[in-house]
Amino acid sequence: MSRYERRLADYLRRERPSYRVFEGLQELVRSVGQLDNNWLYVNVDQWDQDPVHTPIYYFDEHWLDECAEADTAVTNEQDEHIPVWMTDRQVQTWLELATFEGIVDVLKDTGQPVTLQMVIIAVKYYDKHDAYLDYEEVKAVTDLWSVLTKVRGRLTG
Repeated sequence: MSRYERRLADYLRRERPSYRVFEGLQELVRSVGQLDNNWLYVNVDQWDQDPVHTPIYYFDEHWLDECAEADTAVTNEQDEHIPVWMTDRQVQTWLELATFEGIVDVLKDTGQPVTLQMVIIAVKYYDKHDAYLDYEEVKAVTDLWSVLTKVRGRLTG
């Protein structure tokens, strides 16, 4: 199968829902490779405080345009259309799904176990630096965090 045929097959097998709500990061990670590329939306302040449990929203751009035409969408502080039922959640565009999938794929490409903590580190790094961390870099950060946590436990215990 050629590269083009693989990409076309990948495109054809992906789901194209109008929207989807992920109750947390684990649910989004499990959906990698299943959805068509669109923007992910999140409450950025909530994500910074609790990335594991923050809801993440997937909206099809065409559906959002239709909502805007039907007056069932409003504009958020970033001048982006969001559904009316989202106005109290302070969501904004966060990452393109393809970018999120790329971050996860870079980690998974080694064939090593990938934890949710590793995904969080890689996503936060990408968000700040617009660059990917590879598996070894993320593993070094998680190992350092583990050591620091143990030292802190011994100092306070």
